[in-house]
Amino acid sequence: MAGQNSAPNFLSFAQSVLNLQSAAIFLLIFLVVLKLFRRPKNLPPGPRQWPVLGNFPALVRSGKHLHEVLAEWARKYGGVMSVHLTPARGPSVVVSDIGIAKELLSRQWERHIDRATIPLMEAAIDIRGSFLFGAGEPAKELRRFGLSAFRKLGVGKKSLEYRINEEARYLVERIEAEKNRPFDLNLPIHNAVSNIICSISFGSRFDYDDPKLKKLLESLEVFSKMGIEILGNTFPFLYHTPLFARKRECFNFLRDTVIQIIQDHQSSYDENDLRDIIDMRIADIKEKEQQGSGVGTGPGLTEEIWLGILDLFGAGTDTTSSTLLWLISFVLKYPEVQEKIQQEIYEVVGSDRQPSCEDRPSMPYTNAVINEVQRMRPAGVFTLPYVTTEEFELRGYTIPKGIGVIINLWAMMNDPKVWDRPEEFIPRRFLSKDGKKMIQHEAFVPFSTGRRSCLGEGLAKTEVFLFATNLFQRFTFKLPPGAPPPALKGICRFTFDPDMLTVCAVKR
Repeated sequence: MAGQNSAPNFLSFAQSVLNLQSAAIFLLIFLVVLKLFRRPKNLPPGPRQWPVLGNFPALVRSGKHLHEVLAEWARKYGGVMSVHLTPARGPSVVVSDIGIAKELLSRQWERHIDRATIPLMEAAIDIRGSFLFGAGEPAKELRRFGLSAFRKLGVGKKSLEYRINEEARYLVERIEAEKNRPFDLNLPIHNAVSNIICSISFGSRFDYDDPKLKKLLESLEVFSKMGIEILGNTFPFLYHTPLFARKRECFNFLRDTVIQIIQDHQSSYDENDLRDIIDMRIADIKEKEQQGSGVGTGPGLTEEIWLGILDLFGAGTDTTSSTLLWLISFVLKYPEVQEKIQQEIYEVVGSDRQPSCEDRPSMPYTNAVINEVQRMRPAGVFTLPYVTTEEFELRGYTIPKGIGVIINLWAMMNDPKVWDRPEEFIPRRFLSKDGKKMIQHEAFVPFSTGRRSCLGEGLAKTEVFLFATNLFQRFTFKLPPGAPPPALKGICRFTFDPDMLTVCAVKR
């Protein structure tokens, strides 16, 4: 009899254990979901979300760019709101109000927020030495170094202007070789702009046909494309799988190329002849080493430098190139704007010399067009991400520690409460009534604002003005026969770029 009862008793016991395990698993899942999607008390309002998926389905259904959707939600929920953008992750705070953004990014609030780490990037590299992604005191020191180095290398001075105008002559020659035929403007623009940051960072420029420059730009384009990154930031380990094989290959080439250039600089380094930012960074680290706070001048020095130099190369190439390509896209759609720019160039500069930075104050219309292009299509629609470092109150809401903060620059520069008819291209909004002076707008922030605003803002402004005026002085850009006007929709990569731009450049 005992044997007959043992089997049912065992089955009953096993079933109880399984029920307990199932209950424990369910409870664990429930607690995880509750932690992720339980709304912290007094968080800013935001759109309703799906369990686990958050607001991701609404973003996909919209068919619009992320910055456009967030701007629409901001009009409903306010200049500070909370959203769940990434599946299986907690909320983020989105700021679309210029006043709130300037408050958060001021030095008085620096203890509240700092640069956030990107999970996918953390899985790929050590962010030490990054101008873009560094946080805390090391980031402050690196920024001070960067600003000082740019000044010493001529930003805001005649020496840099000469370098840009020299590169503009190479660019004009390359475009002239097309002899009015339709061609893709993307590559020559990227070549020219990249050579400016290469000369500042590496100490030399590349010939436009140099295979290394071609591969650098191709790798940069692949690495900066967006798509599977949202999956990688949710599951960072995927970076090391075949899914990211092409991106890993391109990133490794960029890294290895920069490291080789740094090592060549170390071999030929002369403290009495600092040629570029790499030399200046080596000198900076050597000085700190002598003071007892450096990292050494062997392999540690290379590790300390390479990512920052790659930051400068990538950001210095993509942002200015994007702005110039958007500018030409807009004048293709509005050819009367190109005519007015060319008339102003003719009146101020003429045709016998290249434009100069000294001409800028006398060319308000050209500057207004550039500003309007940057307002409508900024190279960076968001700042780089931030994270809160402590709990604080903001506009009556409680912002918890450890929450992501997204600053929507595009929303601020296209806010109908701030700008009249923001969806329309109206350069005169930046001009006085008589058209002779520029008007400054508080909400015009294409380079961000505050303590982490764009490090290369001065360089970018000079490049855009000189490249643009050199091009419009020598060419009239037209659409190829039968081609429709640019849609001006754009592509979101690391920067916000126009679609492929095929043009005819008619020599003037």
